[in-house]
Amino acid sequence: MDLKFDEAKAQEHFAQGRLRQAATDYQQLSRQLPDRLDLRARLGYLALLANDLDTAVNNLAQVINQGPRSRVTLAHLAEAYYRQGRLDAAAYCYHRLGREGLAGTLALIGELNAWQLVPANTSVEIPWLPDKPLPVITAQVNGREANLVLDTGAGDTLLDTGFAVEAGVRLGGQEQRAFAGGMPALVTYGHLEALFLQDLHIHDIPVQVIDIPHSLGDWFPDLPIHGILGTGLFSRFRTTLDYQDGSLRLETHATSGAAQPKNGAQDSPGTPMWLAENQLLLTHVDLPTLDQGVWFLDSGLTGGAFAVPGTAVESLGLELDESDALVGTGGGGTVHGHKLQADWLRLDQLCRHNLDGVMLDTFPLGHSCGFAIQGLIGHDLLSKSVLTLDFPAMRLCLTSA
Repeated sequence: MDLKFDEAKAQEHFAQGRLRQAATDYQQLSRQLPDRLDLRARLGYLALLANDLDTAVNNLAQVINQGPRSRVTLAHLAEAYYRQGRLDAAAYCYHRLGREGLAGTLALIGELNAWQLVPANTSVEIPWLPDKPLPVITAQVNGREANLVLDTGAGDTLLDTGFAVEAGVRLGGQEQRAFAGGMPALVTYGHLEALFLQDLHIHDIPVQVIDIPHSLGDWFPDLPIHGILGTGLFSRFRTTLDYQDGSLRLETHATSGAAQPKNGAQDSPGTPMWLAENQLLLTHVDLPTLDQGVWFLDSGLTGGAFAVPGTAVESLGLELDESDALVGTGGGGTVHGHKLQADWLRLDQLCRHNLDGVMLDTFPLGHSCGFAIQGLIGHDLLSKSVLTLDFPAMRLCLTSA
């Protein structure tokens, strides 16, 4: 067997975003070359992407303990600990990475049972207030009523600075973070003691506190917006965003009524999805010239059904209208681009034709994860659909009306 050829193929599959095939390739290589820590590090990263956190920690910690402490591997281990709720271990890793604002905040709450659910096994269905331009629900934040936007493009729960202070959220360290379109924003890390979503109570949640852009508030002139719920919370449940009925459904794994297959199980319905660093939600998308490309599912992106970088317009066979400039909004502010059109685009069971999209002037996500991310799926594609994010199985199900 030609191991050099096999390793080259494994790397090619990974770089192209063929993540399930890459995982199989690297498992075979690691069995043949058990002393290769770089192969084990790649397996740990692929397990993190599949949200298989125990496997990710086992592999990544072994690499860190036995070999050079690569910043990339340490960052992946920090993310895995963080998602597990092992905040003290995550804090140590972030400290070694020089992210003192986050590390210090996590260390202060490291002994708490993060994301504690009361009751542990339950499900809730929460009606939306408006659903245009984005869905909003009402929740209780430390006993105060809050209007929270639902956005798969956000990782951790975000709270507006003024509201967080009024609600008594414990504030910690700060750092600059990149949001939509690469826009920077100053983030303060904090500790939210209690989030009530109807009968579901979630305690001790790490949150990010930012000055929510005025443009986001302008979309809801009669409704103050206090924060954003994102994938960090959704990933604790089997989450359904029902754009037909206008509701959010959260089901704990024991109450979802579904089997509990291993992450990414082949026989589960739907399309595979992954969680990259900062809980970036990725899935497969098809276009006329693209088969199962990896795209970021950003339900908070406005201005089009999809977005791609300018460098990909020609290869994806999209039509560009340079005279039609568009502006969207993300966590860091406005995002600029130009109008595109796609003949059709398919995500799971949903296929839509003659779609308007956005060519982004900048696209820092393109290779930030080590493999190709071709574009973003935005809010406009999801209208009148039912989107289920089955995190126990790491599968996405999307159906139309």
